Amino acid sequence: MKKLKLIYNPFSGNKSFKFDLDVCIGIFQEGGYEVHPFRSMAEGDISKHISKMDDDYDVIVASGGDGTINIVLNALMSRNLNIPLGIIPSGTANDFATYLGFKNGQVEESCRAIISTSPVPIDLGIVNDKTYFINVCAGGLLTNVSQTVDKDVKNALGSLSYYLKGVEQIPSFHKIPFRITTSKEVIEEYLYLYMIMNSAGTGGFTKLSPQASIQDGMFEFLAIRAKPLIELPPVFLKMLTGDHINDTKNILYLRDNYFKIECLQDDFKIMESTVDGEMGPKMPFELKVIPKAIKVFVSPKRM
Repeated sequence: MKKLKLIYNPFSGNKSFKFDLDVCIGIFQEGGYEVHPFRSMAEGDISKHISKMDDDYDVIVASGGDGTINIVLNALMSRNLNIPLGIIPSGTANDFATYLGFKNGQVEESCRAIISTSPVPIDLGIVNDKTYFINVCAGGLLTNVSQTVDKDVKNALGSLSYYLKGVEQIPSFHKIPFRITTSKEVIEEYLYLYMIMNSAGTGGFTKLSPQASIQDGMFEFLAIRAKPLIELPPVFLKMLTGDHINDTKNILYLRDNYFKIECLQDDFKIMESTVDGEMGPKMPFELKVIPKAIKVFVSPKRM
């Protein structure tokens, strides 16, 4: 019998995944898998568990938000475990799962996709040759939005809560000098924030990078230029629909497989980046694409 490791974060989102455990296990057993569940109970226990886990699993399934997926990803990559990854979204925004075609609350659909489809190889990002990410690396102002939005508000309003928190912070914006180095050019410009995207969305915004592909060996770089604050609310609205991509006055858009990000303001207080919504390395840092580094299950609707 094939073996499946199910790792879940019971504290993600509205904490309802525990009510779906029996459904998940039943579907996986129908698919011929022996299911070994692991319930996260404390910070760091998922990484520790995977570090000691048997390496003969046929599938590893993670249920949680983007942060949980990132933890599982980094633990797998640190052991060079070539195990296909299935995702059951149960967080708040679930950006990468949304891109794959899976929706929060549709647990049965996610599980059936895992047992009935073949996983596809996708690109990953790596920062400073150490920290992996599957969806986005971001920095600048608003870096801490996902950490500062009240959890109850996130559960109630979803992606709108990120928009509202972003607008709330606009009055404190100030221009920040950055140097962006790609494999082709070096750009120095004042920006407010930047995002290096693997998929199309983050922070609940699903159309930030409409041209993104997780299989093309490239990342999309999006940054908001430091323009008068009065111009920013319309830019945020455009980002909800994808209309911002052609707004070259306010948006810097690049496409490459290598980026070096430097902040030229020594006393900038938010030097940390975020990777998949979790705190990442401080600037300056280098980021590379690892083409088709891991296999994931994708909803049949996306194929």
